[in-house]
Amino acid sequence: MVPSAAVRIGIDTHAAERGPSGNGSYIRGLVCALARLDHDIEYVLYALDAAHPFYAGFRGHPRVAVRRLWPRTALARIPLSLAAASYRDRLDALHVQYVGPPRHRGALVVTIHDLAFLRIPQSFPWGQALRLRWQVRANARRAAVVITGSEYSKQDIRDAYGTAESRIAVIPLAADSALAPVRDRSTIETLERELGIAHRYVLCVGRLNPRKNLIGLLRAFERVRPRLADPVQLVIAGPRDYRADDLDRAIASSSCEKDVRRLGAVRQKDLSVLLSGAAVFAYPSFFEGFGLPLLEAMACGTPVICSNVTSLREVVGDAALTVDPSSPDDMAAAMLRVLGEPSVRARLVERGLQRAAQFSWHSAAELTAGVYRRAVRGHRVA
Repeated sequence: MVPSAAVRIGIDTHAAERGPSGNGSYIRGLVCALARLDHDIEYVLYALDAAHPFYAGFRGHPRVAVRRLWPRTALARIPLSLAAASYRDRLDALHVQYVGPPRHRGALVVTIHDLAFLRIPQSFPWGQALRLRWQVRANARRAAVVITGSEYSKQDIRDAYGTAESRIAVIPLAADSALAPVRDRSTIETLERELGIAHRYVLCVGRLNPRKNLIGLLRAFERVRPRLADPVQLVIAGPRDYRADDLDRAIASSSCEKDVRRLGAVRQKDLSVLLSGAAVFAYPSFFEGFGLPLLEAMACGTPVICSNVTSLREVVGDAALTVDPSSPDDMAAAMLRVLGEPSVRARLVERGLQRAAQFSWHSAAELTAGVYRRAVRGHRVA
């Protein structure tokens, strides 16, 4: 048991145990930074697997305890086990992503990264989209504070749920501090051989979901490839997701099929190398609440092309070429500029490194700790 302190916060950290995902990256980066703050806040982390490597760094920490919750299924774990744990551990506030228990001890802090399930439901199984529609609305209305990553998402949440702006805190995410440019060309070439990458490559990292617009990226690449004298590949990295079969069929019928390389989920230890080796990072998503892969690419010195919609322009500022995600011609023109104009590439690399450095998990943790204190002040329990 952690010693008594002024404020006790419970955090649902099960997403940290998953493979590559935005929710997982968020909770890992945030919790590690919170634990490093010199504050009188204690944390109880609610895990599915308390032996997972993520929790190893918290063993012996004077202000962090790890509790295993069961069963694994969210339908029972969240409303029953997590609720009971909030009373057992005498929480002052409970922090969840999207969905928490209907009844619990203390204030509720909810992180809602985006409303994609509401705005672009065709990228979700219908049952999941329907469930999220009513669950997230209910949680947004009950929350003492809603955290989100961008001003775009703040306005979207306000418009969708009528949540007062004073109850929505914008706290930007950040790239992992371990991500940095890899300068050793032999290290990059070794990984490229291992992954079957033989030429310069355009890279996209993310779940294989329709909202990531990977078919649109493929159509743009089909326009680019014949116009280049030297070979180039399109490399798509990320786990399979809903309707990934649509992408399979599009690649199989593409005139550039032999130039497309799919890697699946990338090991975290390889991400800096893969990003650093890319000629350009392309992220033509239709909808994002933040867009963390953009910061990850920029932190590795990779020039970025991304959509000009939702939160993405807000995240990249002037450090990327922004394009209309519905226009393969627009995307292709941007790719050709980066691939064919060294001055454009150099400018994007420099600006990207500067932009990524403006975001930090330390800052996110400080702001989040302030949210916890604010939530507790408005909902103090005996």
